[in-house]
Amino acid sequence: MDKLSPRQTSILEYIYSRFQQDGILPSYREIGDAMGIRSTNGVSDHIKALTRKGYLQRVGGTGKSALARAMRLTDLALTELSGDLQPEASLHDLDMIEVGVYGSVAAGLPALAVEHREETLRVDRCMIPGAGQVFALRVSGESMIEDGILPGDYIFVRKQLTVRDGEIAVVMVDGECTVKRFFREGDRIRLQPANSTMEPIYVAASEFREVHVVGIVSGVFRKMG
Repeated sequence: MDKLSPRQTSILEYIYSRFQQDGILPSYREIGDAMGIRSTNGVSDHIKALTRKGYLQRVGGTGKSALARAMRLTDLALTELSGDLQPEASLHDLDMIEVGVYGSVAAGLPALAVEHREETLRVDRCMIPGAGQVFALRVSGESMIEDGILPGDYIFVRKQLTVRDGEIAVVMVDGECTVKRFFREGDRIRLQPANSTMEPIYVAASEFREVHVVGIVSGVFRKMG
């Protein structure tokens, strides 16, 4: 099965969240509004890709406003959306869990995160509090060192589409991924490093750049030796 791009993953998660909340799938217009996609044709391209890759299935209906009546989430989508965080079956210690590592993210200038599982971390459950789908990324760069996030560390990322001001988030900017503290400032977003020698990244609404939140950082893991 083809892997999803970060954008396709976010759209699929939004569709799933609306299905969980409302019992139906959202329209193309609702997806576009939630994802910051101005054209329904742009949404249509993503829906076609999700259908081709086996995550959505057409069951009837026509028109871009009729997604709720025309599509359904496949078993593949429902299985994968149930979470990447799974119990470690081979361990008798029920406090241990597995978290998939899906590549690297820059704690510096934005850099692309690889969207496939490269390895698995086995950690104590208490390291990842709360509920929701969690995955791990390996950190490169030094822009978050004053928050205790060092090059080579692993960050645990809880997938969600929203973030509060000041939270550490993994953010996609024009298709590239970075980890920073997130702030809204009028008509722009500030992605603030935790390194006094580095400047923040500003994204203004007038620039029409594509920005969306992948998730918030819920923990840090460091291998010794």
